[in-house]
Amino acid sequence: HPAPFLGGFYFFAFISMKLDPTQSFDINILKGALLTNPSGAEFFITGVGVDIANHEILIDLEDGNSLEWSTLKDWSIQFQTCPK
Repeated sequence: HPAPFLGGFYFFAFISMKLDPTQSFDINILKGALLTNPSGAEFFITGVGVDIANHEILIDLEDGNSLEWSTLKDWSIQFQTCPK
């Protein structure tokens, strides 16, 4: 279902959660998620890539930078979902 349209804005719910190390999820849920670093700076995820040569998962941020997934363990993440 599409997100409700509210006078020029789409309404989205944010879900914060701590991921269990053995948990798995569809990688597409990362697109649009909000990352917060330990200093409180926030970044939206715009994409996910793989560096095959170095066996790394790269998280693309709205500011054009990319971070290795392994460097984000002290960051928080809020997944963006559309309410039904």
